[in-house]
Amino acid sequence: MKRLILGLAVLLMATTGFVAHSTAAISLYQEAGASDYTVKLFGFTQLDIRTRNQSNGNEGLYFQAQRIRLGASYFHKNVIGFFLVDFNQPHDNRDAGLPRVIKDAFTGYRFSDAAFVRLGMIKTPSGMTFTTHSFNLDIAERNHLDKGLVLERDMGIMVSGRQIGFGDSPRSMSGIEVGHEQHGGNGFGYDVGVFNPAGRSDAVVWDESLKGDALAYAGRLHFDRGWPIHIEASYGISEQAGGAPDTTTGIKYEDYSVFTSGINSLLMDKKLNFKAEYLVGQNIRGVDSWDQSTFSFMAGYMVAPTLEGVIKVYVANAENAGVETSLTNTYFGVNFFLDPLKLGDPYLLQRHRIQLNYVLVSGDGEGSEQPFNGLGGHRDDTWILQWQYAF
Repeated sequence: MKRLILGLAVLLMATTGFVAHSTAAISLYQEAGASDYTVKLFGFTQLDIRTRNQSNGNEGLYFQAQRIRLGASYFHKNVIGFFLVDFNQPHDNRDAGLPRVIKDAFTGYRFSDAAFVRLGMIKTPSGMTFTTHSFNLDIAERNHLDKGLVLERDMGIMVSGRQIGFGDSPRSMSGIEVGHEQHGGNGFGYDVGVFNPAGRSDAVVWDESLKGDALAYAGRLHFDRGWPIHIEASYGISEQAGGAPDTTTGIKYEDYSVFTSGINSLLMDKKLNFKAEYLVGQNIRGVDSWDQSTFSFMAGYMVAPTLEGVIKVYVANAENAGVETSLTNTYFGVNFFLDPLKLGDPYLLQRHRIQLNYVLVSGDGEGSEQPFNGLGGHRDDTWILQWQYAF
């Protein structure tokens, strides 16, 4: 797989007449008769230093790669294409229909900003934080207290639209948007999709035999009015979330459902950022009444042009077999932006970044008489330092 991606990059560069280095990616432009097309190459690496303090004796410092990704997007008239691979993911796990090393792989057609259709492996419209780019997160990771509840990436077809109802939007859509990465636009947006069972979700058990018998559905509505406000809500279902019926007992697993809502706002000349999100998942892994809700709140402030202070709090409540538990993870963070490509731009600052987080755990963590029985979350206090570069 690695040789394939590197070979593709070399081939594109060798056969392209003009290469332009933009602030977001490497753009390759090729004339083709009376027409033309553009391919954009991009990638990023996130490398971590972490501490662990667990009751099993695995204590102390360790190192890991969180993401090592390379991708490309393709544009020719209204035709679009997109793929993204992560070399830190397994190639022999085909949950949802493709090996996990392939994060995204879809093609589509953009009729207008208000209507574009895509087919393939794509992020389902489920969760505000989940559909934020991985290199643009406020803290050094996705906490599975919320990510564990969304439908994750999945193979299917999705119809989307952006910037509907207002004529003063600053940019047009490219057709590869999966969330609110174009925050700063204006108008209403939507995503509606039908997918395989959501096998990459922590809340769903992947069962190859269910293909053709069960499906997942998800839809999202959102509204943007410039940088000050983005709001959204989504709902999704993955049928038979515990797998195929048990032929010996006759048990058929329940459908899993998840509702999410969120708000994102940049104020004070983009120095103050706050986000809030609420998620509730029901019948986790097809188990009747195994439910979990998670609320998160984030506040970040640019104390200097290249320095941001962040606090993010996750509060989760879970119930399984009549037992209720709770868990809180609070992140205290500092983001250092090294040699920014452009000061004041919320995205271009992220290209060269060091994040330092301390995670404080409270509630039913490690050592509790009744440990947290939901999905995700740190159970012990943790330090995380992450160094990222992106192009």
